[in-house]
Amino acid sequence: MQIKTLEPYASPKHKMGFLCDWRVTMKCNYDCTYCGGHDNRQAHPDKELCLTMLGQAMSYIDTVMDVKKPRLRSATLNIYGGEALYHPDIVYLLKESSELYKKYSHKWSLTRLLTTNASCKEDKWKEVVKHLEYVQFSYHTEGPGKLKENFLRNLEVTHKSGKRYGGIVVMYPKNWQECVYMLKFMQKKGYNIQPKLVDGPTGNYTEEHFDDLRKFWPRLSKELTDKMQNVEIIRRGRACCGERLMCINRDFKHPAKFVPQPNNSYVGFNCSANQFFLMADSHTKSFYTNKDCRVTLDGKLGALATSDTMDDYISSLKSKLENDSNTYLTCVQKTCICGICAPKSTSIDELKKVMKVYNL
Repeated sequence: MQIKTLEPYASPKHKMGFLCDWRVTMKCNYDCTYCGGHDNRQAHPDKELCLTMLGQAMSYIDTVMDVKKPRLRSATLNIYGGEALYHPDIVYLLKESSELYKKYSHKWSLTRLLTTNASCKEDKWKEVVKHLEYVQFSYHTEGPGKLKENFLRNLEVTHKSGKRYGGIVVMYPKNWQECVYMLKFMQKKGYNIQPKLVDGPTGNYTEEHFDDLRKFWPRLSKELTDKMQNVEIIRRGRACCGERLMCINRDFKHPAKFVPQPNNSYVGFNCSANQFFLMADSHTKSFYTNKDCRVTLDGKLGALATSDTMDDYISSLKSKLENDSNTYLTCVQKTCICGICAPKSTSIDELKKVMKVYNL
């Protein structure tokens, strides 16, 4: 299939807000085979640097919100690592995030989301969740036994408290039986936990794996899994991380859950990812479009700015958006991972039509 325009299927449940990923550390107390998102050789970033970058991220969000329609002025702050709970000052950072947000609270809504293996002790966990609106649990079979016990206890405490949460079991083929057992156990307890397939070389699944998954994931069709068997899934295509249905070439009658990789890649696409995403990486002291998309406004790969230059970058972006809200990226990547849901098109005029849904 030749993809020319890609956009989320418009629905109140899956409206496109803004997602800011805030990486507070690269260190993690797990060492999962399939994870390239941690580095325990690195020191934790300084807490004041983390807060400076969070303040700049909120200023960037505020700039983008100025061109959004009022009903779409909402943002999610995804706090992660490494493992964010592993940062020694995480409770302090979460408390201060409330203070930084106060100046914007009358303009746009913020949901603080912690993506975590939830492996800390119960006393610390209760302090952490006081400063969150949502928790995204992530169960990893390669974690130490004691820490996985902490995960289950903290999940149960959160479930009983009424705090909003979701979660995944990372379905690692090499530990398949434990993955299936834990998924069955958690769903039987009534927890909001779903399976998550692994990207990359270790995400290689057989027909037997998919037969097991369908017991927990009824929407996983045979037609789809036939395309995904015995090959890295990312080479076949991508589903939206937020489980949005996607419309290909403006076909609203047949929204798709799985977007195949276009034959000509995404190079040259006009993309609105810069109006829906930002990554603040305290480890590198840099800002990126998001954790997977490193495209800049001048059509290069790399950081948008550093903590030293971000204030000037925001001022420049504000001027551009005031003159023309249709300020987008020109993609230079073959594969789209995080950011697949951002409206994009080979035609700038088609993208402008799509973006009338979101912008003033």
